[in-house]
Amino acid sequence: MKWRFNIGTLLEDRGRICMIKAHLPIGCEAFEGHHKINWRHNYELLYPNCTSYIIGAKALHGLVDCGHIKLIKVDQKT
Repeated sequence: MKWRFNIGTLLEDRGRICMIKAHLPIGCEAFEGHHKINWRHNYELLYPNCTSYIIGAKALHGLVDCGHIKLIKVDQKT
């Protein structure tokens, strides 16, 4: 799978800011014993209050595509 969003990408989720902390591919060891989320590609999102949320890659892509979750663009100065 080609990941659409890089680690460190900032998102706005219902008025809250979060960051993509990790890509969790199918079969990744981080979910050993959690079969329902081990069989799909996932993103781990991290919020400022240190909570994290696991979301399927297809679900996150769809939410961004329809505007429910927004990408936060940061100008990179080189």
